[in-house]
Amino acid sequence: MFIVTSVLGLITVFDIVIHVATDQVEPLRIAGNIIVLVSVFGVLLLPRLRLVWVAVAAGGWNLVLNLIHISLNGIGALGIALIAVTTVLWLVLAILVARRPKPVV
Repeated sequence: MFIVTSVLGLITVFDIVIHVATDQVEPLRIAGNIIVLVSVFGVLLLPRLRLVWVAVAAGGWNLVLNLIHISLNGIGALGIALIAVTTVLWLVLAILVARRPKPVV
């Protein structure tokens, strides 16, 4: 799970850096990236957030914001690739969290 969340965080930071460096700050995509970063750090640092609904909600909001952006502005090939990879990683993360053994109380 650590590797998936780390890769997800790195891809998200890369996406933000590309937007800022090319002076193409797109508020909806950046908002989606912020949701991803906050949830990645939450899942990594706070065991109580290692729940399926956190991964599904964060990934879902990111995808929705990106789809709204695409419908309003269009998108290039790199953007499509980043959104696709991010969405797949969120699905993998949700599956890993769901399959994680539950602590015995």
